[in-house]
Amino acid sequence: MKLLVYAPIKYPNAEIDYILTLGQRLAQRDVETVIMASPGNPIVERGRALGFRIEDRFDLLSLNPLKLWGLRGKLLAWLAEEKFEIVDVHRSEGFVLMARLVQSLKPRPALVRTRQDMRPVRTDPLNRWTYRSADLIIASNRLLADDLITRLGLDPGRVKVIYYGINPESFQAKRPLEEVQKEKGIDPAWRRIGLSARLGIVKGHQYFLQAAEKIAGEVPEARFLVSYRMIEKESDFLDRLSRHALKEKFLVFGPCENRAELLKLCEVGVLSSVGSEASSRACLEWMALKKPVVVTRVGVLPELVSTGESGYLVMPRDSAGMAEAVVKLLRHPERARAMGEAGYHRLRSYFTEELMVEQTLESFRGLVEERFRSRAGL
Repeated sequence: MKLLVYAPIKYPNAEIDYILTLGQRLAQRDVETVIMASPGNPIVERGRALGFRIEDRFDLLSLNPLKLWGLRGKLLAWLAEEKFEIVDVHRSEGFVLMARLVQSLKPRPALVRTRQDMRPVRTDPLNRWTYRSADLIIASNRLLADDLITRLGLDPGRVKVIYYGINPESFQAKRPLEEVQKEKGIDPAWRRIGLSARLGIVKGHQYFLQAAEKIAGEVPEARFLVSYRMIEKESDFLDRLSRHALKEKFLVFGPCENRAELLKLCEVGVLSSVGSEASSRACLEWMALKKPVVVTRVGVLPELVSTGESGYLVMPRDSAGMAEAVVKLLRHPERARAMGEAGYHRLRSYFTEELMVEQTLESFRGLVEERFRSRAGL
C-alpha cells in the first residue's frame, strides 16, 4: 500500500508525534508512507531524521494565488506519477486544493481527512463539499466526530474515531526514583503534583497556579512540578510565576531527555487545559506511569478518564474544583494508587499504540478494497 500524508504543520505538537509514530509502525506492515509538508515545517526535519521520504517542494501554504496556480499543475503531475492509493490530509490549509486534485486523478486514490483539532470546523459550502468528498474522516475523539457529523451533515458511516495511542512500556523511567530525586534536589517528604504541557495560554497554567494556592494552604508540604517541551510566545506563565508568592514551591523543567523520570516523581498528574486536547498524549503518559489524574472537561479528556475511577474531571478554569480534587487524592494515597492502576489498565485496554495502528490499517485496507471494487464495477 502506498500512502501520502499531507501535513503542513507549522508548530511542534502531538499531531507530528502521531504521524511519525503511525508511519513507522505502518512501514512494518508494508505500507510505504510519503510525508508532504511545506519547507521549514518541523515535521520535515524530524521525518527525514527517522528515514521518511519527505516531499516539500509544493508549498500550499502560500498566500500568493499565482504561485498556487503554478504549483497546481506540477503537483497534479507528481501525484499521477506516484500513484498513491491513499491521500491522508491532516490540515485545513491546502485541503480544498488537495481534494480537487485527488478527484481528478485516474485511477483516483482514496481521500482521507484526519482531524485532530478541537476548533469549530468551518461550515461554508466549499468546506462542506470538501469534507463530503472524502472517502473517510478520521477523528481523534468522539466529541470531535459528533461535531463534524452535526455541523457538516456528514454520513456517520464515513466518520471513524481512532484514538491516539502510546506504548506504555516505552514511556517509563530508566533510573531509580531515589537517584532522580537526589539529582533534582527534591525532598522525598514533598507531596508532588505535576503538570506536563507546552507553555501556552490554552494549557491553562494560570488556573493550575491558582489551584496551587489552595492546595498549598491545605497541604503545606505540596510542591508543584511543571514540565514543558516548548514555550509559545503568548505565554506569560514563567513571568507570572516569578512574581508569585508560591514560586519557591514550584519546580520547573524544560525539554529533557527522559520526561518519564520527572513525571514518575509526582503523586498526581494535572491537565488544566481550557481548550485543545484533541488527542492528549500528556494524559496517556500519566496513565502509563499509573498516576491518578485531575483533568478538565475539554477535548478527548472525558473519554480518556473515567471520573471517580481513574481520576477526576473538573470544568475548565475551575481552579477551586481542581484544588479540591488534588487534595482529595493526596489525603487518600491508597485510593489514589488504585485510581492510577485503573488508569493504566484503561490505557492498555483502549488507548495503546497497537490499537491505533490496527484500526488505521483496517480502515485503509477497507478503502483500497472499496476503490478496487468500484473500478472493477463490482
